[in-house]
Amino acid sequence: MFKNKVVEVFLFVNPLGPNCYESEKLVESFSAERNEKVKVRFIPLLNLRSIKNLVNEGHTGTTKDRNELYAASYDASLAFQAASFQGKKMGRKFLMELQKLVVEGNQVVSSSLFLEIAETISLDIEMFQEDLESEFSKKAFNKDQKLAMDMNVTEAPSCVIYSSKDTRQGYRVESSITKQMLHGLCDDQLEKSGLSYQNLANVFQMV
Repeated sequence: MFKNKVVEVFLFVNPLGPNCYESEKLVESFSAERNEKVKVRFIPLLNLRSIKNLVNEGHTGTTKDRNELYAASYDASLAFQAASFQGKKMGRKFLMELQKLVVEGNQVVSSSLFLEIAETISLDIEMFQEDLESEFSKKAFNKDQKLAMDMNVTEAPSCVIYSSKDTRQGYRVESSITKQMLHGLCDDQLEKSGLSYQNLANVFQMV
């Protein structure tokens, strides 16, 4: 699945979550610090837990708010998928710009905001609009939800990492994600990462 000297990181996020946004910035920084090639995938995760985490991060938590949060998160996920059709890096750039405006700028998720961001990062606007309205974005989103299930991921943010040391074995972490931890997992130095096999969420074989 992976070539030698490659680290692959799957970061599962709620596209509107402040903690997820911080984890994304951390993973991008970690990627820049590694000597190996690092493949990074941001994967939107929407379930009751990820919405509850949004509520815990500062929303009021009424039924109406939860429904609105889910709808906004879903729309943001589809917009991310549409942007990703123009390259995974562009997808990540789109998502982080969206989160910056929503999390830090308190802007409201909307189609006009999606288009504003698409223009800012120089996406092909016509293609982005077509993909946003297409079934392909929905299918890509559903495929990502299945990937989360296959990896037993239920929390956002969560990270699954494969190091170049052993591409058959992945590490799933649902605790606070730090660069020290990620470097330690890649270097097989768990004591330096501050973790042990016991307090990793899971160590598993990918089949």
